[in-house]
Amino acid sequence: MCRVKKVIYFSVFLIVFCIGYSLRYFNQYHIEDSNVSIQSNLNSWLNRGDTEQISANLIKVVRLNQSNTYIALFQLENDDIGYSQLIKGLNGKFKIELAGYGSNVVSYENIRTNEGMYGILVGKNPSLKINHITTKLIHEEFSFTTDVSKDEMFVKYKKLPSDLKKTFPAELTFYDANNTVIY
Repeated sequence: MCRVKKVIYFSVFLIVFCIGYSLRYFNQYHIEDSNVSIQSNLNSWLNRGDTEQISANLIKVVRLNQSNTYIALFQLENDDIGYSQLIKGLNGKFKIELAGYGSNVVSYENIRTNEGMYGILVGKNPSLKINHITTKLIHEEFSFTTDVSKDEMFVKYKKLPSDLKKTFPAELTFYDANNTVIY
């Protein structure tokens, strides 16, 4: 009889634990896979605890290959460019992992996904002056070149080799169509 009680208590505990975990998971991944929902939740995320309200205009959402990670490119009212890392859950909905913005023309970030590390470039190309960008990791012998000649605003990414240890920061060099360094 004592053994039966233990099995029942264990089963009840296991069921309660599974229900609690499921509720936590589904509350965490609550953003619908639509631009309206992503933009609304992004604005809520960006305005957490701030007295000055900022408004982000979602430009586009890009999936990093076949990973569960997406990058949302947005622009603020003052024309600053930003990005947000979104993770897609098993329920097909997103959670915001991080978000940032600034006044740089182009920014480099390293993003960990379920497929490994990616180097991403987010930014704008005023008057399409930038033809391509060379990204060189500062602490590793690795670089890659990205064509941005047709993009006024962009998210570009490169899967980084798994043997790299320090994938941030990176030095960015901008070239025009004549392969001349412009900044």
